[in-house]
Amino acid sequence: MRVGILNATGYAGGELLRFVAGHPDFDLCGVTARSQAGALLSDVWPWVRATARPAYGDLRLAEELDGSFDLVVSCLPHNASAAGLEPFLAGGVPAVDVSADYRFKDLAVYQRWYGPHPSPQWIERAVYGLTEYHRDDLRRTKLVANPGCHAVIAELALAPALRAGLVEPSVVVDSKTGISGAGRTNGPEFGYSEINESVNAYNVGAHRHGPEIAQELAELAGEPVQITFVPHLVPMTRGIFVTAYGRLRAGATAAAVKDAYLDAYADEPFVHVVDEPPHTKWTSGSNHAFVCGKVDEDNHMLVAMAVADNLGKGAAGAAVQNANVMLGLDERAGLNVPASFP
Repeated sequence: MRVGILNATGYAGGELLRFVAGHPDFDLCGVTARSQAGALLSDVWPWVRATARPAYGDLRLAEELDGSFDLVVSCLPHNASAAGLEPFLAGGVPAVDVSADYRFKDLAVYQRWYGPHPSPQWIERAVYGLTEYHRDDLRRTKLVANPGCHAVIAELALAPALRAGLVEPSVVVDSKTGISGAGRTNGPEFGYSEINESVNAYNVGAHRHGPEIAQELAELAGEPVQITFVPHLVPMTRGIFVTAYGRLRAGATAAAVKDAYLDAYADEPFVHVVDEPPHTKWTSGSNHAFVCGKVDEDNHMLVAMAVADNLGKGAAGAAVQNANVMLGLDERAGLNVPASFP
């Protein structure tokens, strides 16, 4: 299958290249860049020469994709992504959008958080790419809206308990992310001396992933869910650790919580339920996530924890997983990559 990547030079685009290079059914045939058009892919990512497809290093970055494709994945920023995908969607080419442009079902909500939408006519056709809960819908679409990195981990942490009606529909999400979540081009506040040995909260009550989490969890719970979302930046390169809190409903037990999580993810290839608090290192460089649901008996509270790589299950890995499902391929194809440890 001929694959094209829009904006292959950011962190998400680079991680996507790594997965695609090991995919048995994908043939990367086109890559674009906004500021580095004209360069070879290996000029930007020298490590491409060391993958299973070293010839990908000879691909020349273009301003636009040229030719026919069986799949296009956009790693462009919001607004630019929808505009870049427009001709492919109009031509019926299956696409995965890693940006936020098609995550919201309500155009007004999107506009509040991201501004005017360049191609709103495609919103109703997009399927939100939380693979574990929307697999059947993904098989029937040609446009996947990849979840945000904080959002997908928070949703994996809370969905089993909310869907089973075990917690009240008002939850707190504390999310800690590595610095790569800020992207490859960022300001001096993301420099080593600013980040090292420091932890800080940011966009408190005003992070764009908050309404995204609320939208998805409300759909899974069958009722509105109130989210208090606080992200934190921690001094590590990659990884997300979510700790979410919700008050248990009357009659909900620790055994019921455990069963809900085991039932939700029993057959999932990339989500693993564990009995101990997970570590972000368990997921580094992979598309895997680890989830743990604990009960604070004294306070009758759920403490749900989940970890994943923000560039793997939080971005590029999820994009490949969603593309595999959409195209009818083996869901694991290209993703049989264990974590890099330690």
